[in-house]
Amino acid sequence: MKLNAFRLGLMAGAMVFAMPALAQESEAPVEALAASDSATEPAVEPAKPCELHVWPTENYIGVKMGLFSGFGLVGAAIDQAGHAQGVKTVKDLMREYLGPQVQLGELDRLEFVGLLGLDPDKYDVIVQQPTPWNEDLKNNPELKAEVKAFNKKLKGGERLTESDNACYAELVTTHIFYHKAMMYGSNLFTGWVFRQFDGKNVTREGTGQVKNPLEHFPPTDETMIEAAQAELRDAYSKDFTEYVEKKVNL
Repeated sequence: MKLNAFRLGLMAGAMVFAMPALAQESEAPVEALAASDSATEPAVEPAKPCELHVWPTENYIGVKMGLFSGFGLVGAAIDQAGHAQGVKTVKDLMREYLGPQVQLGELDRLEFVGLLGLDPDKYDVIVQQPTPWNEDLKNNPELKAEVKAFNKKLKGGERLTESDNACYAELVTTHIFYHKAMMYGSNLFTGWVFRQFDGKNVTREGTGQVKNPLEHFPPTDETMIEAAQAELRDAYSKDFTEYVEKKVNL
């Protein structure tokens, strides 16, 4: 399942335009025109019977803990490649290096539909809006209410979308969390919720977070940026693979 096959959750569907028949204006046989048209028009993939709705996330959390440190900036994590004007927080760097599109790309590379125990030939992947950053809820009552309703549906075992497709599943990324502690080093935690439905009933589910270690993120200077980006993507991918193995009841 490649990214160009993903469908946006807010999109009602593709619009197909039909060209008028021109056979009567041509000396060529109708059969020949039909063959020519079929050779030039792009093939339309048949609709798949099942839906997998996917929420990436914009909820980035960063914590550094030590003898004299608490929450906030990761000291001296300066992205000097075009951002030398100031110190960037770990949350800023994660947003830049591991944004929603990068997350979807990594899942696609892992062929995540199959990893979840679903048949890729049957499931249409529909990408929803990313789950928001918790900090954005503080001064946005409307967004806060939407998230509250979203979480209520999760806890109540309800579908998160209006789809009534009997063959239906959801994968929600809840957060991406960088944690550094003096005794335990740096780790990337990622949390997900997966639910598979048969009609209105949840038949399989898995909730939780897993972690993988980091050595190069955040970068301390411009020479480490590429390594930090690659390591962050790799840790995210390993998180997902281990999440499926440990948290999803296959």
